[in-house]
Amino acid sequence: MKFADANRLLRIFSGARLGLAGLLLTLGPFLPPDLVPGTHAGMLAVSLLVVVVSAATVLTAGTFADPRRMTWLVSILDVVLVTAVVASTGGARSIFAFLYVLSVIAACVLLSRTGGLVVAGLASVLYIGLVFGRTVFPMTALFEPPAETTALEVLTMFLNTGTFLVVAIVAGGLAERFHETHEELELQRRDLRDVQAFRDLIFNSVGTGLIALDLSHVVTAFNPAAEEITGIPAATAVGRPGRTVLGDAVPFKEIHGEILRNPRRSVRYETAIRRPNGPSVPVRMTFSALASGDGHQLGLIAVCEDLSVIREMEARMRHADRLASLGRMAANIAHEIRNPLASLSGAIEVLAHTPAVADERERLSQIVLRESDRLNGIIRNFLDYARPAPLTRVEVNIAELVDEVLLLLEHGRMPAHVKIRRDFPGELRWPIDAQQFRQAVWNLALNAVEAMPEGGELAVTASARGDVLEVTVSDTGEGIPAAEQSQIFEPFFSTKQTGSGLGLALVHRVVSDHGGHVDLRSEPGLGTTFTLTLPRHHE
Repeated sequence: MKFADANRLLRIFSGARLGLAGLLLTLGPFLPPDLVPGTHAGMLAVSLLVVVVSAATVLTAGTFADPRRMTWLVSILDVVLVTAVVASTGGARSIFAFLYVLSVIAACVLLSRTGGLVVAGLASVLYIGLVFGRTVFPMTALFEPPAETTALEVLTMFLNTGTFLVVAIVAGGLAERFHETHEELELQRRDLRDVQAFRDLIFNSVGTGLIALDLSHVVTAFNPAAEEITGIPAATAVGRPGRTVLGDAVPFKEIHGEILRNPRRSVRYETAIRRPNGPSVPVRMTFSALASGDGHQLGLIAVCEDLSVIREMEARMRHADRLASLGRMAANIAHEIRNPLASLSGAIEVLAHTPAVADERERLSQIVLRESDRLNGIIRNFLDYARPAPLTRVEVNIAELVDEVLLLLEHGRMPAHVKIRRDFPGELRWPIDAQQFRQAVWNLALNAVEAMPEGGELAVTASARGDVLEVTVSDTGEGIPAAEQSQIFEPFFSTKQTGSGLGLALVHRVVSDHGGHVDLRSEPGLGTTFTLTLPRHHE
């Protein structure tokens, strides 16, 4: 038994002793003589007063350094005092013999089964000695006339003695079970407190926002990090519907439905949370199932991450990337313009300073015109890339649009040894800018054909998955080296001798303007696949 528990039980037992002694002192004078024959009022009063003083001493003494030793002392004293009470109220005929039983039970609770048996044995010895000393061997004849012994009194003595021992055995067993159960409960409470403290430590100390919601999507827990992200105190958030804390844009029912279909799955969702009297905060939330130990669904747990710093870093990286791209683009433009300018300046210089026959003048004039057209084409393509027209999104049949591009390619610039494979439904409607999207597909298909000089297959697929459109353009041509794949969408970067380097850059810009992205998979010698992913809605 723990130190604190032993002291607490000793104080409780002392309080019970004090109450019982006070009750007997109060009722003693009013008990009829038939119930307490041969009463010695003085001895009874002294015994009860000793009980009162000892109990009051224990209660006022506070905490004992060795409560077990004090418990032994009090238990032995009680047996002696109970013997005195029984002796002063009729001995074998006393109605207070039951006090032995109370003492034995108290000893079992305070000192376990062994202590209870010891106290029961002592009580039996004192009780037998008392009965024998007053009846069978009247040792008290000098103080009082010897009483007549009856068989009932002897039988009662043995019955009471047996009762003390039986009570000690039974109560001792119950007391041990009580102590074991109490210790188990204390251990469980301690473990529970440790787990609770550990959970609170993690829940409150983790730098990521944690929000727990019940099955009705009402907030049940809200850690400090979530308070900082949302700007809402936990006391305000707990008990409110999740949509009032995280915003109406979060589809709780759809997310919960996906998790119920696969409890081990986590669902990610990004949104912007508007803080009270503050700016909006970009947040990524990862929803997972919240379940008890037996797997019973309790609700959802949302892990919230503030993306403000990440978005700022991404913006700075995009700005740095634009500056780097601008520098490379300027160098490429200078390189592209240098060659026609050199040809122009050479031809004009010959025309201006060297007499020439008509045929030579005609050739030089053609060079000037050709290089002028070349310069004009470079500038026009650059302006088309740098100053795109605003999007005009209209819902069109993507399948029909892609098929038109492939049909023009088949009847125009497609070699006979290249085959086209179409893999898309007859009807696939999607909101896009038809003109710009057609140009992007044309550029990809034309590049694919030019990448297969020895022949091959051009495969174009289109499909919709929910609110996302996917269009892939694949070839079985030469492929793109891994070192060049990171630059393939940069303006004026080209792997072809006659390419302007703006075709894939235009594709990337068109898809980005639609809110989508372009994925590239290529292996030299095996071919290349471009995948265009466009959302249905984009602001």
